[in-house]
Amino acid sequence: MKMRLVIILVLSLALGLAGACGGGGGGGGNSLSKDDIIIMLGNSITHRGDWAGLFPDNTILNYGKDGDLTSGMLSRLSSALSKGPKVICIMGGINDIIRGISVATAYSNLRQVVVRSKAAGVIVIVQSTLHTGAGYPNSASINVKVSQLNELLSALASEQSATWLNLNSSMAADGYLKVEFLLSDNLHLNGDGYVHWADRLNSALP
Repeated sequence: MKMRLVIILVLSLALGLAGACGGGGGGGGNSLSKDDIIIMLGNSITHRGDWAGLFPDNTILNYGKDGDLTSGMLSRLSSALSKGPKVICIMGGINDIIRGISVATAYSNLRQVVVRSKAAGVIVIVQSTLHTGAGYPNSASINVKVSQLNELLSALASEQSATWLNLNSSMAADGYLKVEFLLSDNLHLNGDGYVHWADRLNSALP
């Protein structure tokens, strides 16, 4: 009889732990179900992430596109929203800045993405535009503009009641993305960078 009670207690504890570990993103679970679609909208930095592998218990659609500008993100938004997402996670602007497009233009495009997503009833997570690494050409001047864009995006998130996820706060130091998260091109992320991003994002998801 005592052995039977012990077995029941052990099974109950195991089931409780399994429930506590639900969700995706490398560790703690978010509250989203498999039916809740998450859209990752961005450029190559988003596109190269193995989001399905990083969030095995969630449904994530990768709408990142290599070389994409914020204008391209805006033009693809209708297609993304047609999937009926619960959450959309937005990151963009670095290609605009690298190509000499103004911060104001990049911000205007991203603002439209946020406003339209909110109007569609989607939960919006605005992710900071990542700094480049110190070894990227003209990184100092580029990252000054990245910081300017991020100040605007932070204010936008507050204004629109969206979630602001400042990835640079943990992934960058002294205005440059940390080497430990970067590939040799000083722009794109390595595996450790995506794992760190996924952990931060998981904490921001509902």
